[in-house]
Amino acid sequence: MRLRWLIPLGFIVFLLGIFLSEPLMNGINAVSGSQVFSTRKSLRAELSSAKESRDALRARLEEEQEGLTRLAAELQDRDFQRLTREALLGAVGEEGENRVMLRPADSEMLLRPADRDSAALGAVRSQFNRKVADMLNVSRRILGEKVARLNLELKEINTDLQERNLLLKEKLDELDEYRQRLDEQKSYIGELEGIRTDLEAAVTDLETKIEDGQLKVSFQGDILFASGSHKLRTPGRRLLDSVFPVLLQQVDKVDIFVAGHTDNVPIRPDARDRYASNWELSTYRAIEVVKYLTDKGMNPRHLTAAGYGEYKPVAENSTEAGRHRNRRVELFLIPQMIRRAPNSRKGDGDVNSAADG
Repeated sequence: MRLRWLIPLGFIVFLLGIFLSEPLMNGINAVSGSQVFSTRKSLRAELSSAKESRDALRARLEEEQEGLTRLAAELQDRDFQRLTREALLGAVGEEGENRVMLRPADSEMLLRPADRDSAALGAVRSQFNRKVADMLNVSRRILGEKVARLNLELKEINTDLQERNLLLKEKLDELDEYRQRLDEQKSYIGELEGIRTDLEAAVTDLETKIEDGQLKVSFQGDILFASGSHKLRTPGRRLLDSVFPVLLQQVDKVDIFVAGHTDNVPIRPDARDRYASNWELSTYRAIEVVKYLTDKGMNPRHLTAAGYGEYKPVAENSTEAGRHRNRRVELFLIPQMIRRAPNSRKGDGDVNSAADG
């Protein structure tokens, strides 16, 4: 009765963990004062901050461009007559000559009194206008270079923002993919819980566990096989007959991975002609279970067998109780919707090895 209460309670705790994962990660980030976990909220804040930085840089660049435009307009519209009066100095020399000096001093010229339409004054005006035009050209060149630099900086900023946007989009896509995987996990974990309940109803005291999105069913090797043998015993056949209807009903939805395990006791001398090591024995035992299930009508395409020998113990081999627990056969029921990577954890099932009973 206690086990039947613990199963739904464990499932409820698992669902609460899934729904509270996002607030929990936000809480950890707030307590630690650093970005320990990347969450949707932190990614959105980072994107908003990047956009604000980009808008501020654009506003500053526009202000500088407006200032440069105003300066160019002021230089272009400057009153040439006022500049002429400021640049030309009139003085009377010792011989009664009118001396006109154009700044800087090395441009000084001496002219006789003349009206404003005289050729001499026209030459001075022309020379001055050329100097002002040169000044404007230099100013325009400087302004052009500065605008070019600002445009280059703006281009670099836009490139950086584009890269940031791509990175943020990738992170948002990862979050969406993670949420989709969570939804899929909730679906097939619910199905595994149903299979687990049916198996425990068929066989009492059956050791089952849901981990890594898979249902693990563990059978004690002493029930299935005699010591040093891979032939199924009668109690073992009855045990497999009890769970077979449940497995057959789910075989189109799950793949079944059968793993054989042993303790670390070496193979007896009288059995070494059949099993060179414990690896061979554990492999033969796993294959024997697979063959029994297929002989009863299960589709072999959904069955896999492997032996791990003594190298994946669940207890210490120093005691008889520990060795008894290590002598086991495990069935992993893997939902077919799971796409396993070649190097994933259950890729261990590709090992073809064996061990002792």
